Amino acid sequence: MKIGLKSLAGAMAGAALLGAVSVIPAHAAEGQFESSMTGWRVGDESRRWWDNNDTWDYTGIYFSDCISDGGSGFNQASLRLWKEVSSAPDRSKGIEINYCGWVDYGDPDDRGNYYFELTDIHSGTFLTVKYVKVAW
Repeated sequence: MKIGLKSLAGAMAGAALLGAVSVIPAHAAEGQFESSMTGWRVGDESRRWWDNNDTWDYTGIYFSDCISDGGSGFNQASLRLWKEVSSAPDRSKGIEINYCGWVDYGDPDDRGNYYFELTDIHSGTFLTVKYVKVAW
């Protein structure tokens, strides 16, 4: 089979577009929101979201365009996923290290209100993330 130059260029452009689109995961069947973070310090918390646990989808947090004020720039940030518990301490669902990309907490397997907390910045005191996507 002979592929013309135009067809080959179109196929390559399509493959490049598919690769670019798949950079930001879009797995969430139950819910998601997009946001940003400006000047966050260790201990700052995200907004809350409700997970019905109607699906077996995992909870993930995506960062893009990360900046910290440390001398070596942004390297990584530790994020703890919390489940809100009324009249008791909130329950930790684990810590993941975000290198300015996607982190996955698995299926929390528990309906309720969730949020994440910045627990560590590898370099610096303040963290800014221009694009944040939370999906569950």
